[in-house]
Amino acid sequence: MSDTPRPPRRDALRNRERVLDAATELVRRDGEKVPMAAIAEHAGVGVGTLYRHFATREELLGALVHRSFGIALDNARAAAAHPGPALAGIRGFFLATLRDRERFVLPLHGGPAVFTAATRERQAGVRTALRELLERGTTAGELRADLTPEDLIVAASLLSRPLLPTGDWDGLARRQIDLLLGGLGPEGPAEVTG
Repeated sequence: MSDTPRPPRRDALRNRERVLDAATELVRRDGEKVPMAAIAEHAGVGVGTLYRHFATREELLGALVHRSFGIALDNARAAAAHPGPALAGIRGFFLATLRDRERFVLPLHGGPAVFTAATRERQAGVRTALRELLERGTTAGELRADLTPEDLIVAASLLSRPLLPTGDWDGLARRQIDLLLGGLGPEGPAEVTG
C-alpha cells in the first residue's frame, strides 16, 4: 500500500471551484460575513461539501485571497513578459486587472486581509514581476525613475473598482488608463502651478 495520497477526484475539484466562484460573487456583493449556507446554495452543493473543502470561514476567505493573488500574479508576469515597450506592458496589466475585476477578492479591492505563507509568496511575486517591468522601462528611458510596483498595484486596484453610478465604467477606466500612462513617462506629468 502506498503512502502517497490520492489526487482529488474531478468532481471534487469541480465542486471546490464552484464553491470558490459562488463565494467570490457573494463576498464581493454581501461582504465576508455572508452565511456559509448561502454560499453552498449558490454553488449548488450541500453545506457538508462546502465544509469538506473549507473547514472554516477563515479558510474559505484565505482560499479566495490566494486564488485572487494567483490571477494578479499571472497578469503581472504577462505584463513583465510583454515584448514591446514597458508602457505597453503596464497598459496590459491595467487592462487585465480591469478585465478580471469581478474575480478579485483582495484587500485592496475591498476583500478580507487573510494571508497564508503561500499567498504572501504570490503577493511578493506580483511585486517582483512588476519591478522587473519597471526596471526594464527605466533602463530604456521609457519610464520615470521613481515608479514602484506599489504605484501600479494601487492604480490598478482603483481602476478596477467601479464608482457608482457611472454607466460605462470600462470606457471611463480605459480613459483613466490612458491619462495615467501619460504621466509615467520619463518626464512625468506637467507640473501644475498656482
